[in-house]
Amino acid sequence: MRYKCTVSYCGARYCGWQSQRHGDSVQEQIESALERILGVRTPILAAGRTDAGVNAWGQVFQFDTERDMSERKWQGAINGFLPGDIHIRKVEKVSRLFHARYCVRDKRYDYRINLGEYNVFRKDAAYQCPYPVNVDAMKQGAQYLIGTHDFTSFNSNSLKETPDQVRTIESITFFMEGEELVISFRGRGFLRYMVRMMTAALLECGRGRMQPQQIQTLLEARSKTIARRNAKPEGLTLMEVNYFEVLAETSASVVREFLPEDGDPPIPGAYAFADRHEERLYGVFRILEEEAVLETDAEHAEEAEKLVLQLENYAGMSCRLVIHDQKNSEDAA
Repeated sequence: MRYKCTVSYCGARYCGWQSQRHGDSVQEQIESALERILGVRTPILAAGRTDAGVNAWGQVFQFDTERDMSERKWQGAINGFLPGDIHIRKVEKVSRLFHARYCVRDKRYDYRINLGEYNVFRKDAAYQCPYPVNVDAMKQGAQYLIGTHDFTSFNSNSLKETPDQVRTIESITFFMEGEELVISFRGRGFLRYMVRMMTAALLECGRGRMQPQQIQTLLEARSKTIARRNAKPEGLTLMEVNYFEVLAETSASVVREFLPEDGDPPIPGAYAFADRHEERLYGVFRILEEEAVLETDAEHAEEAEKLVLQLENYAGMSCRLVIHDQKNSEDAA
């Protein structure tokens, strides 16, 4: 059985989410709790990593086990062995097709900036800004970050480790909660330090040390040395992770909901037949009145055949595989 867990934590005393050779991590705390319950070491897989000092309200992880308990009992059992700064908010039994990392539709990160008097009770949940900022200038700068860009200048992943540093920011919104300015970033994927480096640049716009239009200059530079500032970790919180539905999958391909980056479905109610780890479309899947149909091109026909049985189980009817020539396949996708 596979369980999906939503967890919140304060990152102040941890070296980050991921287990490391030196330092205490959130992952280690949760895996230790599961080991005390199950008697064996049980690995967990998260939607993504958070760095040292970064918080989470809606981090998601999964684990597999043969132990069958109610979701409520799992929640209580795990929380019973966790410290007070880590808390399981929800446990759900999910399909084996669910994957905490690869099925992500989008994530939301909030960066909180305290613009008022120093608040000792918020020191681990918001960045205390020591200078006044022009929020309108920050909003102007944020417009250059929204959309699909090469974010090489705004992350610490090496180009050797991550050659493709193109990501899509769906939205950046600003709002006040008391004396805290909240900058909310939404996108499907983020690179290491990406949100904090974008926030640092926006703060530079806010204090007048950078013009909003210079954000575009930094993006276009695609340089690992041009934007060195990194906003403090305590201001950053992973707020939520949203997922798309998966109908069938192999290690290389998947049939899933259409995502915004796919464009509109060619036919209402159609699902995307796509690469398992990228956004390349191979074809479409439809459920008709008397049969289901998976359409693709000759290049991906062998991969499509591996999915037919799963799709028949999902639809509750036979699935016909339709192979188009390359041109027709491109039109269908």
